[in-house]
Amino acid sequence: MFWALLAFIGATTNAVYYVSIKKFLQTINPAALAGGGFLCSSLFLLSLSIYHGIPVIGSGFLFAVTGTSVINIVATILTFRALTSSDVSLAVPMIAFTPLFNIATAAVILRELPSAIGILGIAIIVAGSYVLNTSKEHTRITDPFRAMISHPGVVSMLMVAFLYSVAINFDKMVMLNSDVIFGSGVVFLLLGSFFSVVWILSRGGIHDMFFRVPSPAPLDFSSGKKIRDWRKLTPLFFIGAILSIESIVINLAYRDQIVPYVIAIKRMSLLLIVLYGAIVFHERDTFRRLAGASLMVAGAVLILLFP
Repeated sequence: MFWALLAFIGATTNAVYYVSIKKFLQTINPAALAGGGFLCSSLFLLSLSIYHGIPVIGSGFLFAVTGTSVINIVATILTFRALTSSDVSLAVPMIAFTPLFNIATAAVILRELPSAIGILGIAIIVAGSYVLNTSKEHTRITDPFRAMISHPGVVSMLMVAFLYSVAINFDKMVMLNSDVIFGSGVVFLLLGSFFSVVWILSRGGIHDMFFRVPSPAPLDFSSGKKIRDWRKLTPLFFIGAILSIESIVINLAYRDQIVPYVIAIKRMSLLLIVLYGAIVFHERDTFRRLAGASLMVAGAVLILLFP
């Protein structure tokens, strides 16, 4: 059961990642935060990989890296948009819809239908999202669903959930065609390079085109100003370290167990995110959101463990 401990560590670091992004976006340019965080993570992982030895690369490596990189670029943009405009405890739990989307894509592409327990899991996730989006102002039974659909941050994270349902498969392919460190390092290098270019060209309007949010007091190397206080870079190194730890432990868990079981435990991060949102950002309705997130985690676990 060592894989379960690794998956739980991945859940913890995943929660810290989202809460940290929400916090740092208050003072750091989104493109700078994404580019710097991914590049720092790639630096850590590739340095560790060089120290231990570059692995033998499989034939499917390039395809898998390209697939997950493209998907994660879009997912990162949508995630940053959501965290800029929404409570972290309201937006991020929408990721629990990922296994539901997996069932939908399997039904369309493979003609595979969910089991009775899978259908129950879907119902529980929907019930959890209903509870998560209720408020005192709602008077009709359909109001929570209307609120969910009309909330930009929630809609963005629903799209992220769909993207992750596809990217998860590429992520494991990357690991199987390299190792638990090198492949993720290459993916983060590509992601970091993309967002760094967006950051450098932010004055030309490219930043607004991607993120559509005001750039807060950015760390702007492109302006020609020297950053004398290197402590300003601490958030980037912190994000890089968190991403590195998460990728290593989850890849190690993938190596010892099938993806559905690992992801089922990783989804525990949603509960931690709701608690962190209350503690760090003083977000309201903690008990209701915790109840909704708990239902969504329970539904996701049912789908993942009994597909």
